Amino acid sequence: MRPILGSTEIDAVSIHLMLKEYKLENGQILESCLTHALWEARHISGRDKNTGIVLDPSPDGSYLGRWSAVLTYCAIIDQIGKCYKPIGKIASPSNSFIKALKLFTKLLPNEIDALYGLRNAFVHDFSLYNWNVKRPHIQHVFTVDNHPTNSAVVLPANMWDGKMSNRNSNNTTYINLRALGDLVENIYSSLVNLHRNGNLELILPGGETELLDRYIFIHF
Repeated sequence: MRPILGSTEIDAVSIHLMLKEYKLENGQILESCLTHALWEARHISGRDKNTGIVLDPSPDGSYLGRWSAVLTYCAIIDQIGKCYKPIGKIASPSNSFIKALKLFTKLLPNEIDALYGLRNAFVHDFSLYNWNVKRPHIQHVFTVDNHPTNSAVVLPANMWDGKMSNRNSNNTTYINLRALGDLVENIYSSLVNLHRNGNLELILPGGETELLDRYIFIHF
């Protein structure tokens, strides 16, 4: 349902990126799916809900490795890839998750494929295995932790062939879930800065109208 805007002019992109809620003259409150998702991911993973900074100390440290927080961060990556690109950059025809990581990070293509594999493993059956015979470059068996300094992705010496009996230390892909959260927080900060400087392009086919329809919800 579209929000009833009345005479109030709003900047849909600013609301989507930066505001937890926005009150209209008629009493309706608009909330952004993006900032709401950020709030939830931060809350689950022991970060400051307003800034994304890791709390000191994060409750027992393990919160930063919670899979449910990573699920939410992955949904944020998907949403960003559907909505935005930096002005002057070409958005590849790949899916929204891969597109966002190509546009807003310096990750290598095979690192992006590994994160996409983890995204699929978590989203589809909350596991550490992503089987895909037709696309072996995203087929991985994962090990994960929440190390404070390790890289987000460490690729294996050999790609896993998808056979459970062949799993070993040489074909296991390592993902640092804390670093993955940091990665998404950095993407978000980049989006906000690009928008403030007039360097962010909304790429939804329906423009701001579609942004309001899909990613901003209403309550009183």
